[in-house]
Amino acid sequence: MKLSVIIVNYNVKYFLEVCLHSVLRAAVGIDSEVIVVDNNSADSSCQVIREHFPSVILIENKDNKGFSKANNQGVAVAKGEYILFLNPDTVMPEDFLQKILGYMDTHPEAGAIGPRLIDGKGQFAPDSKKSFPSLSVAIFKTTGINKIFSKSAYFNKYYAVHVKERETAAVDVLSGCCMLVRKAAMDAAGGPFDEDYFMYCEDVDLSYRIEKAGYKNIYYPEVDLIHYKGESTRKMTLSYVRIFNEALVTFVKKHYTKKQARMFVLFINVGIILRAILGTVKRGLKIFHMPLFDALILLATLWGIKNFWVEEVKNLMPIHPSAVYATFPVYIALWLISLYFNGAYDQPYRALKVTRGMLIGTTFILAYYGLLPPEFRYSRAIIIFTGFAGTAILLGLHEILYRMGILRFIPYDKLPRKAVIVADESSYRQTAGILRQVHYAPELSGRISPKDERHGVLATLPEMKQVLYTTGVNEVIFCINGLSYTDVFNQMQYCGSHYEYKIHLPGSHSFVGSNSSNTSGDLYVIDRRFNLSDFAQIRNKRLVDIAGALLFLVFFPFTFFMIRKPGKFFVNCFKVLSGNMTWVGYAPGITNYLPPIRTGIIEPYNVLAGYEPSAEVKSHINKAYAEHYSSLTDITLMLKNYKYLGGL
Repeated sequence: MKLSVIIVNYNVKYFLEVCLHSVLRAAVGIDSEVIVVDNNSADSSCQVIREHFPSVILIENKDNKGFSKANNQGVAVAKGEYILFLNPDTVMPEDFLQKILGYMDTHPEAGAIGPRLIDGKGQFAPDSKKSFPSLSVAIFKTTGINKIFSKSAYFNKYYAVHVKERETAAVDVLSGCCMLVRKAAMDAAGGPFDEDYFMYCEDVDLSYRIEKAGYKNIYYPEVDLIHYKGESTRKMTLSYVRIFNEALVTFVKKHYTKKQARMFVLFINVGIILRAILGTVKRGLKIFHMPLFDALILLATLWGIKNFWVEEVKNLMPIHPSAVYATFPVYIALWLISLYFNGAYDQPYRALKVTRGMLIGTTFILAYYGLLPPEFRYSRAIIIFTGFAGTAILLGLHEILYRMGILRFIPYDKLPRKAVIVADESSYRQTAGILRQVHYAPELSGRISPKDERHGVLATLPEMKQVLYTTGVNEVIFCINGLSYTDVFNQMQYCGSHYEYKIHLPGSHSFVGSNSSNTSGDLYVIDRRFNLSDFAQIRNKRLVDIAGALLFLVFFPFTFFMIRKPGKFFVNCFKVLSGNMTWVGYAPGITNYLPPIRTGIIEPYNVLAGYEPSAEVKSHINKAYAEHYSSLTDITLMLKNYKYLGGL
């Protein structure tokens, strides 16, 4: 057998569906097999493979074996002269395998080969080619210096920038997301992936051993491959930095001298600390830049109105600084907390959320003001006028700074986006019908024909770039029915990164793509959209939990006789406050397809003494609860089931 394709999958069934479709197209006429090793996915990936890709060899693990072990399971049953290790979030054109195998057949010195990788917008991904992690390379990568000097062959040697993007050449390391290996070379190098690596650097280790065995690792940009969840999409969290560098240390201890390894580990640990600090600061600024801006604006507004009211309107003695220092920070904090919990900083941005947050915040501040001692109660009018003026100023400045590109958010009126579908007439009607069932789907502007036809279309494929620009379309949906993946690749790179791209398979209910090179892939699906997947709803649920627990504790002496198990109820209040439990959770049953939440004190239905809903009814209730959740849902259930908050 010529080729064995091995794909390790974990909970990405929609990406896997497109990946397998493209692989099987590219494998036509090649003596090959496709092996999928599933690491205990909970998203029905295996069912999709069995139903839609019966020719695929499926290995189903009962737990997550990790990348290396799972790939090695595939190698153990593979029969091919060549082994292609492929990620499930990739897409290849029809000529991919023919070209890459043709090169390997005519270049026996090549032990492994990798393509030019592009992201979901058609842009080149630098992790297509890399260098071995010498001490300097690892330090520059770990600290992020390589990003600052991205064109430097010295500082950015990690991404092998000395080799041009379109230059076929031998490199140190190929990306493990798509790495075709000569089986003989792999055997000579000591076998497939080292299972000491659970995640990251297993491709570095294999590339190193192949080179040591006397073969070359070839970067081959004559073929392109889409990789939706590329290295550029990985978040620079402390966890990622730690795991990545632990893998680097494993590599160095295995292949370098003890002296080199000690120096390497020392500098890498320093790099981890520096990168963690820089990453924390960067993430903090990204998250809090808008609240910090609002805090400064509200402080300036509050200070200005205080001076104007005291000096110009009332002609009073200046307010004592101690009163200002004791109250102003609390006022600003209450406004910001109210803005946050009213969704003012959630996407998409809405002026209504800001207005509501300021109004509620002002109300809480006035209530707080009434509790202050007399020396701190200088004027309610200052609070009220700051509330009104601050709202107007924030809304105005948000709009101005958004248009200047300083504040970045998605305005509510920018949704939905405009999209075109590239398809023949029949496929267009079918695809448009499915898209109408998808939450937050874009507004359809029309059809682009892949053929030379003019009737009932916006344009033909060669004219698409011009039409996208003139009509203000934001997104292109390629229907792979009469359209080749090669056409998709060409159009993505021709039209550029100004647009978003999705791929839709005939008969599928998903639209797979990536909105930017900084996101890890996204998709439209008909599957239920759960409100409990939304960060704002999760935040509000937690707020209801905390507020409920505090109120229950305050009124506990008065409600002692209303609760069936008051002692346990008292304990439950503290379990909820500590975050170990939530007041309302799922009923027992199969919930792994639902958004995860804490274990509940009560279940999401009205309790009726002596009646227990069936498992089927509970499953339906759980699904409806997750799908339609709002804060009012929990409040209503808590009030109706109040006497059971200590247990049934």
